[in-house]
Amino acid sequence: MEACAEGGAMTVRSRSGKGGSAGAGSPAHVGGEYSGGRRSQWGVRLVASAIVITTAAAAGCAPWEEGEPSQASKRGNIATVASLETGDEHIRKADGTSLLRIDDLPRDIQVDEQNAFGATARFREAKVSPDDAWVAVVTTGAAHSAGWLVRADGSKASPAAFQYGGSVTIGPWSADGRHVVFAQEGPAGNRTLTVVDRDALGASVEASAIPVRGDSHGDLDSQAQRYEALGWANGRLLFRVGGEQGVFDPASRDVKSE
Repeated sequence: MEACAEGGAMTVRSRSGKGGSAGAGSPAHVGGEYSGGRRSQWGVRLVASAIVITTAAAAGCAPWEEGEPSQASKRGNIATVASLETGDEHIRKADGTSLLRIDDLPRDIQVDEQNAFGATARFREAKVSPDDAWVAVVTTGAAHSAGWLVRADGSKASPAAFQYGGSVTIGPWSADGRHVVFAQEGPAGNRTLTVVDRDALGASVEASAIPVRGDSHGDLDSQAQRYEALGWANGRLLFRVGGEQGVFDPASRDVKSE
């Protein structure tokens, strides 16, 4: 267990066989007897834990990203997301009301100005932004998968990601909730990353998506082109591809090797 850990929104998957299984991790239960020697041992453990926490604080253990929400707000956000239910045809809020229906989305996702593909037969995944203002959503069709950004009140849905003949999954949100990562897995085994800025959404995936490309991308075969989003730091995405780590700045769209 690390002394400092990156917090984030929790993924909620469909409960049906088609869409995956819904689930949210629960805190580990700490049990044991509180009599005799057990009580003394427990007291020693508490003292040891206090020493570890004090040492971590003295070492200047910093949050993963500047402006990251407090632990209290993270717990509140996780509770909100954990109660979000994603099914094949509905995404529901904590109170059971519908946030989004599959029929609220276009049957086809607009990939660019000329092309649209069917990828909205059912919901697959949803992840709320840290400020609870937006929801990243993944839908699937017969063969394709799509990503969307939707306002938390369900008032607006924008195309954000697409994978022809493959799958889309949701990566980490930035701590301020402005950017989110989508990962596209292609039929050849490659995996690419797309960053979407909720403040610069367009009418198509091409207009909204910012592709992440490492410096060595063109030198890798399809099997080695497997990008992994590691998290956000200071507004930049940390990622790994081909055994190397890189940093992507969505503002400048520059990629630097670490």
